[in-house]
Amino acid sequence: WYQRRVREAVVSTQSTGAALVEGRLTDAKRKLRETVVMANKADLNKLTSSAFLLLAHIFVDIGNQTDALEMVKSAHEIANRIPDISLQMWSCKMLEQLYRTDQPEKSGEIRELREKLTAKIEKESEESTSLPEHNLLQWLDSEFPSSCMSMV
Repeated sequence: WYQRRVREAVVSTQSTGAALVEGRLTDAKRKLRETVVMANKADLNKLTSSAFLLLAHIFVDIGNQTDALEMVKSAHEIANRIPDISLQMWSCKMLEQLYRTDQPEKSGEIRELREKLTAKIEKESEESTSLPEHNLLQWLDSEFPSSCMSMV
């Protein structure tokens, strides 16, 4: 789902650029509006997932584990579909806690999933810090890094 949306956004952006270059302003305006609608849908999914997780916290606080579990499951499903790793981690943590007492085997499965997500985040962080672009972040009180000259 997410990859399809990204492809649609790329195609829309490319056709918008072509329309602008060719002077088809009405077509470019229509394409830009379509791109904004797609972006808003993605944002709405993130907001919906976040709202479900917050509702789940409220249900936990008032002792309604059943509704809390339903909210977290829904949030987790959306987070996986988008995908949004922060929401996935948050929903996994809540699922793990909710399953801990009644379904310890499910809690273990969710813990393993959360550990995989954590490892993925750590791997991506290590990969990004090894990129030459990251040297720009480390440049504060010294001379401009020579490895970054090609980026300027």
